[in-house]
Amino acid sequence: MTSVALGRCAWSIRRVSSFTPAQITARPPLFELGKIAVAAHRVEAGSDTGADLSYLLGKATSLGGLRPKCTILEEDGALAIGKFASLQDERSIVRGEVLALRLLAHAGSQVARARVVTVDGAEVAIVRRFDRDGEGARIPYLSGGTPLQCRRDEDRAYSELADAIRRIGAAPAVDLRELWRRLVINFLITNVDDHLWNVGLLYAGDGKWRLAPAFDVDPFPDEARELKTWLSEASGPITSLEQLLSEAPYFGLTHAEGGELLGTVALKLAQWREIASARDVGLTDADIAQFAPAFEHDDARAARALAH
Repeated sequence: MTSVALGRCAWSIRRVSSFTPAQITARPPLFELGKIAVAAHRVEAGSDTGADLSYLLGKATSLGGLRPKCTILEEDGALAIGKFASLQDERSIVRGEVLALRLLAHAGSQVARARVVTVDGAEVAIVRRFDRDGEGARIPYLSGGTPLQCRRDEDRAYSELADAIRRIGAAPAVDLRELWRRLVINFLITNVDDHLWNVGLLYAGDGKWRLAPAFDVDPFPDEARELKTWLSEASGPITSLEQLLSEAPYFGLTHAEGGELLGTVALKLAQWREIASARDVGLTDADIAQFAPAFEHDDARAARALAH
């Protein structure tokens, strides 16, 4: 769903005046996801009714990005984001995102907890919010672009974010290595939507911040592996393993450590078919064939060759 289409849900607030603030901010429970998906798809298709818009008011929200989403209450009362399939999807993007997060976790990264559910025939990725503590209170959050004071249309670099982590990070050495690991994974799984608003920092107290768990990670099998955010201002977008290894010292790794980590990560990612077909991801053989170009390529094979 485009932001314009989904925006119709928000703009309808001007036409619907009978809702109380409590109704507008209500968080739907998990079992309502099927109804939300049907209404959202009608909006996307342009066949919505006033009842659809009234129902979606305060439930469906873009939360950034272009795909239909909503905030929901999990069965244990925790907040999560429900991310729906779009009518325009040509592959199972919902399951592909959960696969990518599973792979990051398998390769040693911290990730947002995610799973796929099917409600009334609608596939939905349920991504647990990580900006809440055990009591449900909000943890302050910054996008990766915020400490750089940059605009979304600017070309910025991970080296700049690394500098910000050194400046305001509570554990910069740990987080810089983790950031480099994610760059490696993004490149090897062809996640080319890696803009700085898909990276976050969580407040750790005393004016310091930690790298937030990974989220919004998607394999793009039909795209060239050129990441959106530059590696450094000198090197430009990430397009090769050699480039990643050359900048490893900027993220606190020696060239040898970078090569070892790259090889280890690549071997973990090589198990992507097994993880993709597991019940909690649920990609079919046809889905796996569609996604294969994102994972199986010369760079992946070269990276695996670096493993000891």
